[in-house]
Amino acid sequence: YSPFVRKTLETGAVEISSTTKDLMRIPVLLPVYFITHGETMAAVNGQSGKVSVRAEKPSHYYFAPWWLKAILATIVISLAVFGGMFLLGMEAKEALLISGLLAIVILIITLCVYSDTQRNKFIVEAGREIFTSGEKTLHREPGGLVMDEKILERKVEEPVWFENINGRSTPVTLKFTTFARVLKMAVMALVMLFLPVIFALLINGFDFEKLELGGSAVWFCIAVPVVPIYLLKFGIVELYERPLIYYKDDHGRSVRYKKKFSADPQLTKIILEALIRPPACFVTWLCIAVFCFMVYLTAFGF
Repeated sequence: YSPFVRKTLETGAVEISSTTKDLMRIPVLLPVYFITHGETMAAVNGQSGKVSVRAEKPSHYYFAPWWLKAILATIVISLAVFGGMFLLGMEAKEALLISGLLAIVILIITLCVYSDTQRNKFIVEAGREIFTSGEKTLHREPGGLVMDEKILERKVEEPVWFENINGRSTPVTLKFTTFARVLKMAVMALVMLFLPVIFALLINGFDFEKLELGGSAVWFCIAVPVVPIYLLKFGIVELYERPLIYYKDDHGRSVRYKKKFSADPQLTKIILEALIRPPACFVTWLCIAVFCFMVYLTAFGF
C-alpha cells in the first residue's frame, strides 16, 4: 500500500503500519533457496525462479543537519542567480553584489523551510542494497530454467480513504495540490506583495504615470522576505491540513464535501484585542496609519 499512499499524500515521508488480528491465518509452504559465500548472500524463489542478491558491502547514507541544508541551498540558488545575470550581460561586480544581497533573503527563507525537518542532526546510516533479477519470472524445463515472456503481476487492491460525512463513514477521494489551489496561492502571494500599489491604483484612478513605487519601499523591504516564508511555511501546510474531499452521491456523481465554516474564537479574540485593547491597539493603529500614508505616497508621489 505504500506506493498508493505516497502518491495520494504527494510525499515519500510516510510510515505505514498494519495489523492482521482480524485475518484468517493458514500455513503455506513457500520454497526458497539461500546461497551464502562469505559476505555474498542470494535467495532464489522456488516458485517463480526470481533471484535476489544482497550487496557485499553496506552503503552509507549521510543526513545533514537542517541548517547545513539551508546554507547549501542558499549557495546553489545564489550561484544560479549570479550565473543568470552574468550570462544576460551584467558585469560581474554588479551581478555579485545583487546576488549577495539576495542571498540574505534566500538564507532567511531556506532556514525557515528546513527548520521543521525531522533529521536535525548529522546522522550516518548504513544498509545493504538488494538487487533482483527483474520483473520477469522463470519456469523449469528439462535442462534448466527458461524465462517467461509474461510478467507476473501482483494483485493488490488499492486502499480506500474514509471520511465522516453527515455522521456516516463514507469512502472518499482526497486531493491536495491541484492546479487551482496552487494558482490561488500564487495570486494571493502577489496581492500581498503589491498590496499598497493595488490600493494606490484604486485611489488615483489607475493613473500609472503618477504611481511612485518608492512610496512603498518600506512595505517591499518587509514583504519580499516575509511573503515567500509565509507561502512556504504556512501556505503549504494549509494545503495538507485542508485537503479537497470528494465523495459519490446517491446518483453516483462526484461531489465535493465542504465543512461548515466556523470562525475561530481565539483568532477573533486576538484581532479584537489588537484593535481595541491598549497598549497593543496603539501599535496596530500606528501601523494602519503608516500603511495608509504609504498608499498615498505611492498613488500621488512625494
